[in-house]
Formats: sequence, structure tokens, C-alpha cells
Amino acid sequence: MFTKNIGNIREVPLPFSNGLLSAKLWRTETPQTAKGSQSKTLPSQTRYIAYVPELGLSSFGLTDSEASFRLFTTLIKYYRQLKANQDKLGERGLNHLELLKDWMSGIEERMTVKQVDELAGERRVVSILSRLR
Repeated sequence: MFTKNIGNIREVPLPFSNGLLSAKLWRTETPQTAKGSQSKTLPSQTRYIAYVPELGLSSFGLTDSEASFRLFTTLIKYYRQLKANQDKLGERGLNHLELLKDWMSGIEERMTVKQVDELAGERRVVSILSRLR
């Protein structure tokens, strides 16, 4: 199948990566043909591709946000597979695991609520409730 690159490759920030991993995003257009007939062409389909060159992983989507989200979930699944089979990994797999460990720790750190923030929020709720009485 013929694929024509119609968009520029953009380097997009990979959330929580601390600069260790990068992501590239571009748009492609793939001409479609009707089944059973090579002469009938249908309107071309635009797809977006998100790619992490350090790991060689890519994902596709009909929109740039869909491709990015699929890449995000692919990275999480890949990390889980590497972690589960850590004893069987070669040098390349161990390097990938190390990169993804740092990335996952960044995600976990950002998603964890700090205890100080929780206490400050509770104080605000109590003070608002005391004003209503």
C-alpha cells in the first residue's frame, strides 16, 4: 500500500519524561481502493502517527490526540511487559526498562497527592462550613 507523507514531523513533549524520551507526531494520507477492484479509488484516509524513537514504538490514530493517547497506553503496557520479564531481558530490553522506569516514576509522582496539600484543602473546607453555620 502506498503511503504519502503530507505533514511535517513535529517533535512533541512526552508528558512526565524529564527529557529522557521524546515523541514525534506526523500526519499521513493513505489512498484506499475498493475491495475486488483496483481501478476504483476511494477518498484517501488521513492517519496520525505518534512515535518514540528511543524505544522504536509507534501508534496510529485518526486524530493526533487519539494517536498520542494510544502511544501513552502502549508505553504503559510495554513497561509492564518488560517489568514482568525482567530476568529474560537482554541489554536493549534492560535499557528500555530503565528509561520507562524513570518515566513511570514521573507519572506516579505527579499523580500522588502530597499530604500538605490534602491538609490545606481540608482546612479550607472546614472554614467554609463554619461560615455557613
